[in-house]
Amino acid sequence: MMWMLAARLHRIGEKLRIDHVRVPSIGADDVLVDVRATGICHSDINYRNGVAPVRKLPITLGHEIAGVAAKVGHRVRKIREGDRVCVHYIMHCRRCLFCRTNRENYCVRYQMMGKDIDGGLAEYVRVPARSILKLPESIPFEQGAILGCAVSTAFHALRRGRVRVGETVAVFGVGGLGAHAVQLALKIFKAGKVIAVDLLDEKLKLAQKLGAKEVVNAISRDPAEVVKRITGGNLADVVIDFVGHTKAIQKAIGCVGKGGRLVLVGIGSRLVQISPYRTIIGKEMELVGVNDHLRSELAKLIELVSSGRMDLSRSVTHRVPLVDVNRGFQILQKNIGSPIRVVVEQGR
Repeated sequence: MMWMLAARLHRIGEKLRIDHVRVPSIGADDVLVDVRATGICHSDINYRNGVAPVRKLPITLGHEIAGVAAKVGHRVRKIREGDRVCVHYIMHCRRCLFCRTNRENYCVRYQMMGKDIDGGLAEYVRVPARSILKLPESIPFEQGAILGCAVSTAFHALRRGRVRVGETVAVFGVGGLGAHAVQLALKIFKAGKVIAVDLLDEKLKLAQKLGAKEVVNAISRDPAEVVKRITGGNLADVVIDFVGHTKAIQKAIGCVGKGGRLVLVGIGSRLVQISPYRTIIGKEMELVGVNDHLRSELAKLIELVSSGRMDLSRSVTHRVPLVDVNRGFQILQKNIGSPIRVVVEQGR
C-alpha cells in the first residue's frame, strides 16, 4: 500500500490528471481513510476554474468523502480500523475562540480538504480523527459522502436563515444543495410553503416530487410575482440562493418580504449591485452569508438519515470511476442528464 491513484489539479482551468502518488502517512491523531465514494460539488468546478482560489498546486480535489478506516494513529480512541466513516472536511485547531464555541467554520487556522490540503478524489486520504464520524451500515457510502456538503451545507443555510415553523421559503437553484434544502425545509424545519426557482424544468419536477408548493422557471415567469401571489402579497420569509449569479441574486432579493432573510450560499465571480434603501433598509431585510457547515450538523444529519426522517435515495443521479473523474465534472458543469449529485465510486 505504498502508491495510489489521485485526481489532481495541476493548472487552473485544466482537466484533472490521474497521478500515481504515495499513500499519505498518518500521525498519532490521524485516520487513513480508504475512500469508497467522493461527491463532485459545484465548488470543485469553481476551484478548478479559479473562481475560488486553491492554496497549492498540484492539489487533490474532493471534499465530500466516505469510506473505511484503513489505519488509525496510536492516540485515536473512538475510531477503529474497519469502521465505516464519513468526513467533516473542515480542518480546525480546536483551541481558538471559534472552535471552543462550536463555530469551527470560522477557525483562525481553517483549512478545507480539497481546497487548502489534499482531498478525497483519491484512493486514500489522511484525515484528523476529530473530523471523522462513524457511518451506520444503513447509509450507503455514496450517501455518506454527499452528507459531507450537499446536505449539511443546505442544513446550515436553513439554520442560518432561522427558518421557523409555518414560514414561506423560496429556494433558488435546485441542484445538489437546493434539492436537499427543499426536503429539509419541509420535513425537518416544518416550513409552511417552499417555492423552488430554477431555469430547468427537470430540476423543478424534482422539487415538486420533494414537496415544493410551487415551482418557477425564471426564464418564463417572474419569481417575485409568483411568490407574491402565493403569499397574498407578503413575499417570502426566507429566500436562499444556491446559484451565485448576479441575475439570480437580484431576482432573489425581489422575493424577500418585510423583515425577511436573504441567505447567500452560491459562489459567483461577479459583483452584485443593489439599492440599499429599496432592498435592505426599506423592508429591514437581513442579508445572511453561509460558509460551510458544522461537525455537529453533520452528526445530526447522519442521525436523521439513519432514522429514515431524511431520504437521500434520489440524490445521487450519476456515478463515475476515479479514472473517469473529468467526465463527472463535465456532467455537472454541462448539466448532462439533469444531475443532482455526481459521485466518484471506488469499490475495493
